[in-house]
Amino acid sequence: MSEIQMISNNEFESVLEHVSRQYFVGNLQKEQDIAFFKDERLEIGISSYNHSCYEPAHFHTQATEYQHMLSGYTEYMDLDTGKVYSFKKGDFFMIPPNTKYLQRIKGNCRILFIKVPSINDKQVVEISHQLKEWAETKIQSNRKDYFYNSNAPKPNNIIPATACAIFNNNKVLVVKRKDNNNWTLPGGTIEYGESLEDCIIREIKEETNLSINIDGLIKIYSNPNIIVEYLDGEVRQEFTVLYYTFLKNLKEDVKTDDESTEFKWVSVDLRDIEEKEFTPAQFIRIKDVVEWYKSNKEEH
Repeated sequence: MSEIQMISNNEFESVLEHVSRQYFVGNLQKEQDIAFFKDERLEIGISSYNHSCYEPAHFHTQATEYQHMLSGYTEYMDLDTGKVYSFKKGDFFMIPPNTKYLQRIKGNCRILFIKVPSINDKQVVEISHQLKEWAETKIQSNRKDYFYNSNAPKPNNIIPATACAIFNNNKVLVVKRKDNNNWTLPGGTIEYGESLEDCIIREIKEETNLSINIDGLIKIYSNPNIIVEYLDGEVRQEFTVLYYTFLKNLKEDVKTDDESTEFKWVSVDLRDIEEKEFTPAQFIRIKDVVEWYKSNKEEH
């Protein structure tokens, strides 16, 4: 008697920690790390990319590919036309047989794929140095900030984020983001297994090379009228915890990571900056930092 069978979430999540592709269904000859359902009619699986990368150029002589973006962002170049197609979370697309394409992927991307039929008909395509350079070029993040804007998209995510006012000799550190070309206080979003304090310490080290201790909290920001829309389709409502720290002995050089283009120390009286260099939400934080510093600097 036939019965319903299952591959559990825990099974394929554990496999995807160390492989980029896991099949659930197919007429597969290669041994898989977990059990799959044998079927000559189609292949089903998940491609998971934790880091930016690209797939070698190829095409399928007989199979049609159907793909659904579970998360993230990717780009496909049709090698015959040169047209680049972009796909983000929620998109569903089809690649017909004999379509030669080159795919590059932004990190933290997952794609559910279905290939019909399940046959080994993949043909690799030789590409020029110029095309390889395109594939190897990381997709740059971009974002659009909305401040009390009636045209803002509806949020689909809230993630706890942290920021830090790093004070040194009556100056505070700001960095210039690549994704919107605006200045901001350094910080970032929390990861699994972290506390908010762990998060900001890690983010500051990654973004600025500075090792800090948290001295205290300035303010929590959670305004539903402040929205950020990202390249991959995420629309995030504001939720940021702003900490502060006073550097007693600055021994490390400030070095920016690949999320920022430059940094500067600005006077806490704001004479070194212009409001237009910040998003409205960020400038509110900067003003709060200045007011907090005026009231509390004598204590430190």
